[in-house]
Amino acid sequence: MKSWRNRVEISYGALGHNVRAVQAAVTPRRLFAVVKADAYGLGVERCARIYIEAGAAGVAVATVGEAQRVAAAVPGARIMLLGSPLPDEREAVVAGGFEVWVSSREEILDFAHLGHPQRPARLHLAIDTGMGRSGCGPDEAVALGRLIRSQAGSELVGIATHYPEALDPIGSLAQEAIFEAILEGLQPIDQEVLIHRANSEGSILRPPGPCNAVRVGLLLTGVESAEVAGVRLRPAIRWVSAISLVKKLPAGHSVSYNRTYRLTRDSVVALVPVGYADGYPFQCSNRGAQVLVGGRRCNILGRVTMDYVIIDVTDLPRSPVAGDPVVLLGDQGADAITVTELADWAGSIPYDILCGFRGRCEILGVA
Repeated sequence: MKSWRNRVEISYGALGHNVRAVQAAVTPRRLFAVVKADAYGLGVERCARIYIEAGAAGVAVATVGEAQRVAAAVPGARIMLLGSPLPDEREAVVAGGFEVWVSSREEILDFAHLGHPQRPARLHLAIDTGMGRSGCGPDEAVALGRLIRSQAGSELVGIATHYPEALDPIGSLAQEAIFEAILEGLQPIDQEVLIHRANSEGSILRPPGPCNAVRVGLLLTGVESAEVAGVRLRPAIRWVSAISLVKKLPAGHSVSYNRTYRLTRDSVVALVPVGYADGYPFQCSNRGAQVLVGGRRCNILGRVTMDYVIIDVTDLPRSPVAGDPVVLLGDQGADAITVTELADWAGSIPYDILCGFRGRCEILGVA
């Protein structure tokens, strides 16, 4: 039997609650749950199934492989591919019945050639209103939308754009104006065509305008604050390990590689068998990062190593022993380490932390 030194616990109940809470907040818009990057490290099959069962209209992925995994796990699910697949992947997109963003005349014509009237390629016209990534230029959007409609082998099922920073009111307002002008140029638009521009933050904090769908990913994991604009979310992720060794070290002793940290007092330290090989960020070295032991915060000392972190347990009211639980993310007692907090220590973002879980982490579903 495989032995796990640390595990990521995923609350299926919290994921389902968060879908229902966000869907209630954005109704009548339809919610598409973003499960790219293996559902941000949580498992694309299990998360897609939970989200669809909780009421999501469909899911959005980044790769053809992810789309195929979802299709196998949740037959009949509506699956949207964000961005541009490689040319040799396009046939699999059409064969799988997946919806896909297109940004160019070349893509549209190739997909239309691969489709046919009985099973057309299902295309979302992607418009670059400020992200500088996927999407056609605003000046060509209306012509490309009409091109999709004119092809027997393609169907316009969506019109999309993306906020680079939804919390920037001036930039977002300018993007919305560009997008809405293009929509006017494409009228009449069938009411079944998805019109969508909002990600997690935008879905809650930006006005819906003419949109009838949203794309929500990180928000569903509950890693943000417990309440976002009145939407009450539940944290769905805990990352836990355990103490493997407790020892005493004298004042002045160095801790971890390169002697970047020296103790200023006689100390009790503990080894926790998690390191950057498990996804705990090396960038947290000497950055004030903390873990929870017995519901109390303990500092990580010195550098994060490949297999271990060393923590200061001197001030705990009870001397810990090997086997005592350690929480890297999530709650223990009355306190909690949030993903945003860990990302700040690492100088990164929550997405990067969640996508960093490695093969030595057990991913475990809990109620």
